[in-house]
Amino acid sequence: MLAGLTVLLVVLVLASDFGVLTPDTKPEIFLRPSQTAARFASAWLDTPNLGTSNYNTGIVPVAALFSLFEVVGVPAWLIMRLWRIALLVLAAWGARLVLRELVADRPGSSGRAVAGVAAAVAYAANPYVLIGGGTTPTLLPYALLPWLVVCWLRGFRAPSWRWAAAGALVLAAMSGLNAGIVPIIQLVVVIPVVVHAVLVEGHRFASVAWLILRTGLLYVVLSAYWLIPAVSALGVGTAIAEATESTQAINTVNSFPEVLRGLGMWTLYGADADGPFDPGRLSYVLGPVVILLTFGAPVLAGLAVRLSRSPARLFGATCVLVGALVMVGTFPNDDKSAWGRAVGAAIDGVPGLIAFRTTNKAGAVLELGLAVLVALAVAAIVPRLSTATHRWVAGWTAVALVAGAVAPALSGDLFWVRMDVPAYWKQAAAAVNERPGDGRVLMVPGTGVPAYSWGYSGPDEIGPSLFRKPFAFRSASPSGGVYAANLLAEVDRRLHQGTLPQGAVSTLAAYIGAGDVIGRYDVKGTGSVGARVEDQLREDPGLTLGQGYGPAAVAHGAQAPAMVRSVAGTVPSTSAAVRPAAGALVVDGAGTALPSLQSAGLLDDRPGLLLAGALDDAQLAEALRDEARVVLTDGNPRREWSNNNPAIAGPLLPATVDPTATRALFTAADQTVAVIRGNARIETRGQGLLFGPHAFGDVTQAFDGDRTTGWRFGNFGTGVGNEVVITPRTPVAMPLITLAPMQGGLAGITDVRVTAVVDGAPVVKDLTFTPWNTFPVSAEISDRPVSSLTIAVTGVDGPGAGPVGFSEITVPGVTIDRAAALPTRLPRRLAAAATAAGVDLDEVPLDVILRRSIGDANGLSTEEPTLEREFTLPDERRFEATGTVRLAGGVSDAAIDELAGQKDDVVAQSSSRAFGNPNARASMALDDSGGDPDETTAWVPNEPVVGEWISVDFPERRLSSFTFTQDSTSWATKALVSVNDGEPTEVALEQGTSRITLPEAVDAHRVRILLTERTGSGFVRVTDIGLPRKTTTVTPPSGCVEVGTIDGRPLEADLRENFAYLLDGKAVPFEACGAGLTLDEGRHRLSGLTTLALDDLRLSSAGTPPPEVAAPTFEVVRHGTASMDLRLTSGCSPCLVSSGQSYDERWTAALGAKDLGAPLVLDGYASGWRVNADPGDVISISFAPARPALGAWLVSGAALVACLLVLLLGARGGTLPMRASQWRDRRRKDVA
Repeated sequence: MLAGLTVLLVVLVLASDFGVLTPDTKPEIFLRPSQTAARFASAWLDTPNLGTSNYNTGIVPVAALFSLFEVVGVPAWLIMRLWRIALLVLAAWGARLVLRELVADRPGSSGRAVAGVAAAVAYAANPYVLIGGGTTPTLLPYALLPWLVVCWLRGFRAPSWRWAAAGALVLAAMSGLNAGIVPIIQLVVVIPVVVHAVLVEGHRFASVAWLILRTGLLYVVLSAYWLIPAVSALGVGTAIAEATESTQAINTVNSFPEVLRGLGMWTLYGADADGPFDPGRLSYVLGPVVILLTFGAPVLAGLAVRLSRSPARLFGATCVLVGALVMVGTFPNDDKSAWGRAVGAAIDGVPGLIAFRTTNKAGAVLELGLAVLVALAVAAIVPRLSTATHRWVAGWTAVALVAGAVAPALSGDLFWVRMDVPAYWKQAAAAVNERPGDGRVLMVPGTGVPAYSWGYSGPDEIGPSLFRKPFAFRSASPSGGVYAANLLAEVDRRLHQGTLPQGAVSTLAAYIGAGDVIGRYDVKGTGSVGARVEDQLREDPGLTLGQGYGPAAVAHGAQAPAMVRSVAGTVPSTSAAVRPAAGALVVDGAGTALPSLQSAGLLDDRPGLLLAGALDDAQLAEALRDEARVVLTDGNPRREWSNNNPAIAGPLLPATVDPTATRALFTAADQTVAVIRGNARIETRGQGLLFGPHAFGDVTQAFDGDRTTGWRFGNFGTGVGNEVVITPRTPVAMPLITLAPMQGGLAGITDVRVTAVVDGAPVVKDLTFTPWNTFPVSAEISDRPVSSLTIAVTGVDGPGAGPVGFSEITVPGVTIDRAAALPTRLPRRLAAAATAAGVDLDEVPLDVILRRSIGDANGLSTEEPTLEREFTLPDERRFEATGTVRLAGGVSDAAIDELAGQKDDVVAQSSSRAFGNPNARASMALDDSGGDPDETTAWVPNEPVVGEWISVDFPERRLSSFTFTQDSTSWATKALVSVNDGEPTEVALEQGTSRITLPEAVDAHRVRILLTERTGSGFVRVTDIGLPRKTTTVTPPSGCVEVGTIDGRPLEADLRENFAYLLDGKAVPFEACGAGLTLDEGRHRLSGLTTLALDDLRLSSAGTPPPEVAAPTFEVVRHGTASMDLRLTSGCSPCLVSSGQSYDERWTAALGAKDLGAPLVLDGYASGWRVNADPGDVISISFAPARPALGAWLVSGAALVACLLVLLLGARGGTLPMRASQWRDRRRKDVA
């Protein structure tokens, strides 16, 4: 029977997705196993995170095994299928052996043979094997767990080192995949094993414990090859665990009923915008019949306890109890039991235990117990099947239970992940792999969890499966060094947004040692990112012309889904680099400042980069002595970052608020932080915006006087309950407050409760809102001083999922000012460092580089409407100011007209213009062309159109009617018309030209039109209003224009050269007027304007520039993953030597016999050293833990040989082990 079932298993596994690779772990294990084994054998990984210590050395044995198949030409998909078949057969065989070891050997028992089959099937064919145990890191230990139990049971009866060695070899064969988490958590099987051995078989606890202890000792030695690197990389593994799924999320669904069914793995129940995570297996939770059948094993287990008299019941029941308790973990999250609280406290409180937060991985223990109990139930039931009908019913019931347990496998969904790599990716990889050099391959743009349009979705990128060279990409969830994650984050975010300065990608490639840049555009859910990223790569002068592979249809706007470019210049032979120390940049910021440094032109010569926050006082003085340039930036912002979406980061946070997930480095004094000043404190309560972080919508934007920004909250209908509490530092009178709503499309605020505290007593006002954004609501509060004001949303309406909010909250006497404050620690340190270096501080070149977060290339984001900064200077300086400026998002239509020189007696204003486009402003409906209305231009109001208005002021004239022309497929059908702010009149409007007739002729000087109804789809375009014309002649300013203020003094620039682009809403470069800007030592404030918004500003103080020094040259003598030797071919006095590997303090370097000391953080991410060396000198760089890791390999190898010898010698001279019945028989005789 078992042979037939094995054949059925082979057919089912091979037939499922025949010919398609279905990786159940890192795909490179199957696609490039020999390369993967070699790469992961090292204590340091150079892929894919710019280098990181390796906690996953346990991959090596599995990858090495697969490489044997690779050598003989077995395709990757078949390697995976043979592996899965082998593991399931091994699991079934082991479960059958466990049963034979536990039960009495009674010849003639009618149920014994069937029970063995039942145990094998129950253990190898259950929901857990498909869901929680469906990956190699879990299934391999799962398959071997019964064999460990067999070794221990036999060892208890014939104590010797042989069985300890056998058990240790079984444990070691489970491998150290994912730092050995699953084998370790499965060791809870010790409890049922010991209970059975002591209580059932009567062994002494001491002898039982001694065998288990010996097994453990041997296991530790055998596993030294992965344990030593895993302990060394504990910080990396912990950081990854903390940045991914939370313990609460993982333990949301693992209730006792679910884990008893073999389920409870959170991925089965989860979903995102693309749908369920695992749609092929939803029958387990949505199919009533399948749900009922999956309770078959627990029901049979209960019958076994009731019907069977076998002492093996205790082992099975204890396995189920222990396994279920561990699997349930902290469930339920809302009302934890004492056990759940203890588990949660251990995971959160004990270093390293967060890796065990997926407690579902203990499922093998539970399933083994269920298999034993199912077998006992079958053994008890079969003798009771007295008729053929009974046997027929029982047989088909068994078939149904097994079919229900593996239902998804029978419907073609045995495997979750499918990876049929398209031919174009193989072609692109071949082109890159044929190129010389061993520099990195940089793939852009970054992503969260890769989800390719051709089917593959998983946590591992495809790069290591395709490229022979080290591979780098930016993951939204960091899995390497913090400096590397910081460096890649901002480049990638701005690449997504389309705001990356020209040349930034090739500059990044130069610093990380990448010779190839791959544009990857076949990821789902990325919208038009392909076109946006490709436009930026195409304009990068440091990259060659792209070669496309694959069809454009799946490239999200790019010409091909895989675009391959080389970095112009010399092909890098390594990621290591040597740069002159003279002219290096001491950056008061982090790697996230790289785009701003590139935009300022400071990286053209690829100077060495030193992060000020990582330098101690002696190192800072040394850098100044080496004639470094100091750069103060806002490039280390204290903000939260999304671990899912690479394009999203949260708002800037104050120094007192700790971000939960951040890329900011060092302390708050080394970071750019939010400072909120004013005469009141603001506090928000409620859910805010869901699914964040969100950079826009901070509450302070409701107090900035800009109607295009606002406090946003309440997406997905969660607006009720959000409130803001305004507490003046000194109570002020609030006779009238005004609330201007910012509704979210179809959703809107309907009701608000305002509560003021006056003389200790509450004053409550309930307000009602229309759905129109343009209608603020006012409330009279009190003429007496108010100590606290709470504005709480009590009603929202509408089917939309968008946020609601307030564009402005106007409270008399309350002022709120928000700015970003640059780091303060470096400016305070520079004077002492210059003195220690023996240099004059005023001769040190210094730049201040500032940039606001505009969010997208069009500048429509509301995160930072204007550039508001506070910065500190170490001494008095004279600066040259340059930057870029554009029209502010909140600039009024009339202000644009005035800036354009179109100031006359006609003033046109509107409530909005589509996307803030200045060419859609109100005056576009009042212009003419040769005396006739210019119908090529139009006022285009923002959506939802209803509630938007246009107002025209003009010299008084007699008015009885006027025309209103619309030319779009969408048009306003009704409006309210008010003349001279009088009572409005409702009018009907048509597509095309409508004649609006007033009730009576009046002397008019103002007409206001409020749109109250619209029809059609698309934008409403008002091309002409038959009122006095607005001049259309653009007259650039005759001289300098104010673009901002510093300390209240105007910062002026000549904008005439690019004035037309400025009026089109584009950002234009400028140089400040005048002979320079002198700023004193200390704190300074840069403020924006309501009309123009600075995108970025560079203040440059040249000081005494360093002499030009040729870049040092070197050759690579030896290069490995964790070590390298570089021979200098030119002088280097001094220079900065970068390992090209992510910073880790355990990297070491030596110049000959001289130790170069602790590494610096170089180039924003790498371990490096300052070196004085002569031509011919060799610099030896190595990762210190690599040496003990190599020793661990030798120890594990020796232990393996020793254990095999113990097994071999024991088999030649030992006796056969006894089964349970034989042991009990002998024990009875001994007692007698």
